[in-house]
Amino acid sequence: MKLEDLRIGADIVSGEGHKLGTLSKFVVRQDGYRLTHVVVDTGILRSGEPLWKGGWGLSHDRVVPIAAVSVATSDRVTLTMSADEFRDHSVDYEEEYFEAMPDIEPGKPDLGDLARIASSFPGEPGPWVMLEQRELAPGEVEIPKDAPVWRLNPHQKIGEVERVIIDDATRDVVGIVIKRGMIFAKEVVLPVSAVVEVVAGIVRADIGDDDLKGLPEFRAPD
Repeated sequence: MKLEDLRIGADIVSGEGHKLGTLSKFVVRQDGYRLTHVVVDTGILRSGEPLWKGGWGLSHDRVVPIAAVSVATSDRVTLTMSADEFRDHSVDYEEEYFEAMPDIEPGKPDLGDLARIASSFPGEPGPWVMLEQRELAPGEVEIPKDAPVWRLNPHQKIGEVERVIIDDATRDVVGIVIKRGMIFAKEVVLPVSAVVEVVAGIVRADIGDDDLKGLPEFRAPD
């Protein structure tokens, strides 16, 4: 098994070679940053969700454990699952549901009523609010596509997550590849030892100026 790096946007394929979607997020343990799951964006055409049930607007992400990944390269991640097993055994990463907006003072006009009315336009089926619940266990956090990386002192954005590098044996994340710069962008490796926390899809790092300038450029193994 070879899992040197996992790139967001790489194709996810089944064991028999059928494309299932693309890699959209990583799920890691906050303590120790062990990679536990990958999230697959199946897209609207593969999701099987009809348009009238929210096929356009709702999430098409499915989550699978890292143990289901057999081989990964920069462009392709192969699962041990067949396409049928992926369909039957992977689960929705986000459960989205609607609840009625509460009326703060029933029977009396207030600002809440204005929000309820505004949410019903144009042509929506009433004053509803969409809520979501992610398939995360206690202590797990997500690193989504293009997650911003900020350093603590000074408070400054230093890049965006492109991929993670993991230890094949332990599944621990040992480095995060971030894209730095706009016009002359380059990918560099931020050691996981510099990561302080991952909160709300944002990676926070503690790294000085010299260490930041000295981050090694990433070279894809394949």
